[in-house]
Amino acid sequence: MPAKLLVVDDENGILDEVKAFFEEEGYQVFVADSGEEGIQLLKREKPDVLLVDMKLPDMSGLLVLKVAKESSPLTKVIVNTGYVDQVLIDQAEELGRDVFLQKPFDLMCLKKEIERLLGM
Repeated sequence: MPAKLLVVDDENGILDEVKAFFEEEGYQVFVADSGEEGIQLLKREKPDVLLVDMKLPDMSGLLVLKVAKESSPLTKVIVNTGYVDQVLIDQAEELGRDVFLQKPFDLMCLKKEIERLLGM
C-alpha cells in the first residue's frame, strides 16, 4: 500500500509540483487549496503525512494542524511558510508539528524528511 500524502497549500504551482513529484515516487497524493478542503480530505483519507502551508485563504494552517492531531493522531505533519515568524513556528511546535520547512523548499529535501518521518 503506497504512503498517503496530503498537501494543503493555496499556491497551485506548489500543489501541482509536489503532486507530480510524489506520484512518480509511488505515493498516493491528495491536494487541497483551502483549509476547509484539507480538513475534509484529512478526515476521510487519514494520510500518513500532511504538508500544510501556514497561510491559507480561509484559515490558519495552525487550525489544520490542530485538527490533524485530534482527528488523525498518527499523521505526521510538516508545516511550511514563506514567512519566518518565530511565534508561528513556536505555536506549530506546541501543536505537535513534526517538521518545519521554509518556502521555497527543495523537493528532494522534502522527500528525505517524509522518508525519515515514515521510517523508510
